[in-house]
Amino acid sequence: MNCGGCGFEIRAGFAFCPKCGVRQPIVCSSCALPCQPDFAFCPRCGTGLGSAAAPARQQASGPASSPPLPASAAPPHADADRRTVTVLFADLSGFTALSERVDPEVMQTLQNSLFEELTAAVEAAGGFVDKFLGDALLALFGAPRAHEDDPERALRAALEMLERVAALDRHWRARIGAPLSLHLGINTGPVVTGGLGAGSAKSYSVTGDTVNTAQRLQSLAKPGEILVGPATHRLTRHAFAFDALGEIALKGKTGNVPVHRLSGSLESPREARGLEALGLNARLIGREAELVRMLDCLERVFAGTAHVVRLIGDAGIGKSRLVREFLARVEDERRFDGLVVRRAACLQLSTQSYGALSAILRSAYDMAPGDPPAVMRAKLGTGFAALGIAADEVARLTPLFGFVLGLGDASGSLEHVEPEQLKRQIQHAVRIVLERRLAHAPMMLIVEDLHWADAASLETLRLLAERLDRTRLMIVLTHRPAFDAGALATSRTSHVAIRLPPLSAPSSRELLDALFGAGGGLPEELRARIIERAGGNPLFIEEIVRTLIENGGLVRDGAAWRMLASARTVEIPPGIQALLLARVDRLPRAARQVAQEAAVIGPIFDGKVLRCVASDPAELPHALDLLCDAEFIDEAPGPGGGPRFRFTQALLHDAIYQNLLVQRRTELHGRIAQALEAQWGARPDRLEDLVALGHHFCLSEAKARGARLLTIAGDQARSTHANDDAIRHYQTALETLLAAGERDPDELVLHERIADLCRMSGRRDIARKHYEAVLDSHRGTGERGAEARILRKMSGLLWDAGKREHAESLAAEAQTLHQTADAPIEYAHLLQELGRRIFRAGDHATAAEFADRALAVVEGITAGM
Repeated sequence: MNCGGCGFEIRAGFAFCPKCGVRQPIVCSSCALPCQPDFAFCPRCGTGLGSAAAPARQQASGPASSPPLPASAAPPHADADRRTVTVLFADLSGFTALSERVDPEVMQTLQNSLFEELTAAVEAAGGFVDKFLGDALLALFGAPRAHEDDPERALRAALEMLERVAALDRHWRARIGAPLSLHLGINTGPVVTGGLGAGSAKSYSVTGDTVNTAQRLQSLAKPGEILVGPATHRLTRHAFAFDALGEIALKGKTGNVPVHRLSGSLESPREARGLEALGLNARLIGREAELVRMLDCLERVFAGTAHVVRLIGDAGIGKSRLVREFLARVEDERRFDGLVVRRAACLQLSTQSYGALSAILRSAYDMAPGDPPAVMRAKLGTGFAALGIAADEVARLTPLFGFVLGLGDASGSLEHVEPEQLKRQIQHAVRIVLERRLAHAPMMLIVEDLHWADAASLETLRLLAERLDRTRLMIVLTHRPAFDAGALATSRTSHVAIRLPPLSAPSSRELLDALFGAGGGLPEELRARIIERAGGNPLFIEEIVRTLIENGGLVRDGAAWRMLASARTVEIPPGIQALLLARVDRLPRAARQVAQEAAVIGPIFDGKVLRCVASDPAELPHALDLLCDAEFIDEAPGPGGGPRFRFTQALLHDAIYQNLLVQRRTELHGRIAQALEAQWGARPDRLEDLVALGHHFCLSEAKARGARLLTIAGDQARSTHANDDAIRHYQTALETLLAAGERDPDELVLHERIADLCRMSGRRDIARKHYEAVLDSHRGTGERGAEARILRKMSGLLWDAGKREHAESLAAEAQTLHQTADAPIEYAHLLQELGRRIFRAGDHATAAEFADRALAVVEGITAGM
């Protein structure tokens, strides 16, 4: 990082510049905005900066000797929650034997050196050191703060650990008389995070089977090996090479686990997104208007007016896909012949100054990652000469561009240049080279993911747009909505901001049709569910489809696709969950808490109800404004004129809800149910209110109360012949009672009502299963009348299915029971049912006899009243 006062390059974490003494900005722990040292609150997100005399920790640029993060340090957003995390265990091979031979003081020094190196590798990749265990280290990626690519970060950290330990080995081997090597295990999966321990020993950590599996993998690994679990492999195989070791039994775990050995990074990583690997492709859909605007801007650039075009949208909305389609269209149209394109992407983990410019230079002059500095300088010289730049000018420019590329100053010409002066020289050099290039042909610079760009690159891009406004230059930038575009402000160059909204429902359907074929390519039920869950985000649509296929819920059947039962629930794909949770973790604590409380209310929530359950009602208006600005929620029109909001994406709502601990959810559902009951009464008149109240009670401690409300809701739905809704309410009520673990007489009522409705709709297997559950219970209690009733209904079910012999057997059993049962009305029903069957068989006289007998039973009851 560079000093904010003099520009001198200083280490991350320095509170003061060692050259000029200026105090350095404080980096906000929530949104990463550099804030002035005397700020008490972040001006962007409102997070309290506390007594941050020491600035927030920076990723990646600390030296190897930086002190390890104490395991007990409470990180930002360290509240207990549930999340998917990548766990890394690293252990020194042969530590016990080494400890027997080496003096304890020497071993302590070695351990400290080792942990410093390992910690530096973890922090460089954005991970969190959980704890040190003897000679082992436990690191977390995805907790306490999630990133979009935590599994990849963990693997990069593991590879760097091996490199760092190899360097330590060269220093220590002669001293301890043995080689140093690590063996590592990495696993990705769900955990519970929060404070573990007691008293002063309590610290932030994680617990769950994911941690146990990572430790078992580490124990299984040989010296120098990195073994990964199945989820880690699946999420990173596009960027890393692995050797499959097959399914292996891990100590203490049932069944075998697929294990892979990491062999390194891929030289040419594959695209992590998209469905091409599964044989599914689709054209660009729903972005024609935006594409036309970009082509129009380029046409004006060819006429001599520079343009800056910014594509703005959330992750996965299609910014990169639009850029690719734009370039393909440009290549096909002869009016744009001669255009020179330079393309770069900003990296989230990069801390290099001028990182974006460095990427553009590498692309322009065909520099490979493994090129030595001398080769890269030679390529620069050749490229500059091709532009007609004189040899003496090339000699002056090359050290400056070498600095941008991180090659160092081989000539020594920059040794005594002040930082601010060096910055101006670099910007002037970039302008000179770009002007020479523009003199030969129009040019387009494309910089993607600008929200991750370094400050030096942003300033240089702004100056280029400002000074080259009357040239044939087009700068295309992509970034997310939270990026502050003020860093690019200029009054001289035309700026066009194109916001990419979510796809409409028809466009989402068109995308699925393009992938699977219209009509029968994909089951309509699943198609509608995917569209609803994805919320118009093309990446979400593709990742849901990918997860369904990889999990076996969606299988190819010839030209069509067949949905299995496992596809009925559309889960959050792991990659999307990480992306969404990374957004949530960037929220200030107060706003994050409000988002969680709102998520428990539901995808659409009432502001008055939220105020009743909010932990801090005074902060609620500000938090809601922040969530609206961050596009987590927006206002939703509703009855009554009160404030109503909705989450902008169904998957975002689910990710926030699932992030909460079950105990916390249960408590909030109870508070929400009480607030709704105070508003609507104990038994609301409207069906939708009754269902909402029952839903929240079912998920609270008062589960039986919620089940009764949903049973009433099912009865109301059945009375209006909304049988599918009635079955759903009954089923939820039954599942709630079963989950409570306490026997409730309403369970049998619900089984029977579900069976009755399923029988009417032809779902005979489901009906029979529920009837059998009731029958088994009645047989155990000796309730003969109830037993006879279920036998009659099962007999009718089998009769409708054509299983006549079995149906007659059950009817005969019911008749036998009625000889001793006191259930005359039920006996009349049985006689009526038997008479109906005989009538259908053509024996009308016998059928009339059964009807008369049934009528006589009823008349006998009436006479006795």
